[in-house]
Amino acid sequence: MNEAQKILEDSVSRLLADSVDRDLLTRMENDPWNVDLWQACVELGLPQVMVGEARDGMGGGWVEGFIVARACGHHAVPLPVVEQMLAGHLADRAGLAPPAGVAGLLPAVIPDAAISGNTVSMTQRRVPWGRRADYFVGLTAHAELLLISKDGSSCKAETNLAREPRDEMVLQASPILARGTTDLPAEAVRWLGALLRSAQIAGAAAACLEMSVKYTSDREQFGRKLSQFQAIQHHLAEIAGQMASVDTMSLAACVALEQRGLSAAGRNARFELAAAKCRASEAVEPLTRLSHQVHGAIGFTYEYDLQFLTRRLWSWRAEFGAHGEWGEYLGAVAQQEGGDGIWAYMTA
Repeated sequence: MNEAQKILEDSVSRLLADSVDRDLLTRMENDPWNVDLWQACVELGLPQVMVGEARDGMGGGWVEGFIVARACGHHAVPLPVVEQMLAGHLADRAGLAPPAGVAGLLPAVIPDAAISGNTVSMTQRRVPWGRRADYFVGLTAHAELLLISKDGSSCKAETNLAREPRDEMVLQASPILARGTTDLPAEAVRWLGALLRSAQIAGAAAACLEMSVKYTSDREQFGRKLSQFQAIQHHLAEIAGQMASVDTMSLAACVALEQRGLSAAGRNARFELAAAKCRASEAVEPLTRLSHQVHGAIGFTYEYDLQFLTRRLWSWRAEFGAHGEWGEYLGAVAQQEGGDGIWAYMTA
């Protein structure tokens, strides 16, 4: 990590540590928006991290994106910072300057049948914070990026297990504000969204480990600290191992994406992205199970902060594809390369 990246990490962590606490998270589960926190994130430039300087962004790459997404996961940030960051990056790649306001990231490809002239009519489910969007960003089947007005849209409010908005949006002849071509594949939102969810899982896993270590170091049973019991030590070691694997593979995928891209012919970064999300989603079960076990009964209560992390982990593991889907992709690559070629492919 270079000096600029370290400064970004320190700045983001300091802002979120000072701003996100139990009271805020509890309030936002009933009213999922906080103007002050959102404005603080915007002023720090978090949604613009991966937007070029020519469009008033930070000009960062995927390592910077990883830093922000990991911090958001670590602090259970209840706002669409990560989705806004990806939407801004997509618009920048397509040469578009998005309008002011909150972008609603459409997770599925926009089909040809949905586009009629300069309008879009379709239904998309599981749109993060769709109810708060001022406009929508999505890719067509031909990898054309569309910025779509919210006019003509309606929302069916839905949430994930963490009570984060994942709304069903119905667009009825909603005007296209701008369109641009991009070198990304049509399913880029799914691939890049999966990578950012992996980074968020890594951050939340690190927070679970920190809480578990602190609790077992403070709590005593039978005259000894919990952390001195061998069974607890084994649990903490496994949590640390699971977290480290997700952290390492997510960062490695970001580096690979910087170096080889998503759609280049031949050895692009798709294998690393699929491996990162597969590992992250698979790690959620042991991470959450062991974290709750070392906390005992208190870990399951609403009054204890662990549940803000674990409910997000249980939600994020399935978003942008669960581990089974990404595991199938990895298996297909292994089958294609064959037993003699898969190691060379992985280490190329």
